[in-house]
Amino acid sequence: MSALRYMKNEEKFTLTGEEQAQALELEAYPAATPDDSEALQVELFLPESNPEAPQPSPQIEFEGMPIPRYEISINEHRSVYFQHANTLLESLEAQDVDVHYQCREGYCGSCRVQLLEGEVYYYEEPLAWVNNNEILTCCCIPKSDLKIKL
Repeated sequence: MSALRYMKNEEKFTLTGEEQAQALELEAYPAATPDDSEALQVELFLPESNPEAPQPSPQIEFEGMPIPRYEISINEHRSVYFQHANTLLESLEAQDVDVHYQCREGYCGSCRVQLLEGEVYYYEEPLAWVNNNEILTCCCIPKSDLKIKL
């Protein structure tokens, strides 16, 4: 989620929604001179997080055991790794794999892919119909290495 912060007369403000659009329009006007008492500073903050490179790791670490890391083979041409993301869909997106989706909650079935090999765990039971050889990437995580077909 993006947030817009600006400072006016040494006071900081955070804007959302329609206020952001108005503040961004202000950027189009010429910059204020240093001696102008009404100088306006605008900063735009965007999310810096990447689901596959979190800080700190959301995975529980046990002494003597490495963090689970599963290989995901896609269409027998490409491999990526699931390690830190909340869902398989998030992990694939973070690694530039184009997976179709709509709801991200298991209702629509748009993120359905064919599971060729491996096991997944559904942290939330999908409401969309799923055949035995299919998975919904939006609401599952791997329990082993996977081979999938998009």
